Amino acid sequence: MIIQSGVPRISIEEERMTRGKRTKDKEERILQAAVRLFGRKGYHASSIADIADEAGVAAGTIYLYFKRKEDLLVRLFQNYIGGYIEDSRPAIRAAEPGLARLYTLVSRQLRFFDADKTLARAFEIHLREVNPVIRDGIRPTLRDYFVIIDEVIEEGKTAGDFDPLLDVAIARRLLFGGLEQVVTSWVLSRRNYSLVEVLDPLFTMLARAMGASSDSIKTSLDAQREPESV
Repeated sequence: MIIQSGVPRISIEEERMTRGKRTKDKEERILQAAVRLFGRKGYHASSIADIADEAGVAAGTIYLYFKRKEDLLVRLFQNYIGGYIEDSRPAIRAAEPGLARLYTLVSRQLRFFDADKTLARAFEIHLREVNPVIRDGIRPTLRDYFVIIDEVIEEGKTAGDFDPLLDVAIARRLLFGGLEQVVTSWVLSRRNYSLVEVLDPLFTMLARAMGASSDSIKTSLDAQREPESV
């Protein structure tokens, strides 16, 4: 801040930072409004005018940040799912290779969506979106997650927990597809339940599909429960 003739004046740099913060805050407001609206009405049933009304801005304002509605959904996916992936990577790698890492991966994904059903509804239904703009926009983020899944499977094979002949690409599709289907079913279900309720049985099924023995799966589940009983 510059003081001239006893009157404080904001410097050009401070003004630029203030303007940048206002811009970021408004963009975040638009994104949060889009999540709520896509969760309630669905992406295809929500218009730019609807999103603007939800965010409390003029429709034209949205086009200052996003050229089209597809870009908005892609940005949401990059921000929320990209952030989840960055947070999950070190947590997964901190677990022991094999079943412990698989459990951590499954647990984190279920708990992430369980914490915000509106967010889950906004994303899960559009993971297999046929619109090329959306599909191509979210592909790099999904690819980052597939790398993590592949590492979990490869390291599980090396650790001796999984079948050494397991095809990693097929196993990844099965694992990701299983998680996606469980979350989507939860989103669409009329029954009120927590995704955490299906964590152990889902982990058990996926671990068996990876070739893990029943004894090793039981040992892994017991180890996950130990901290709760202390």
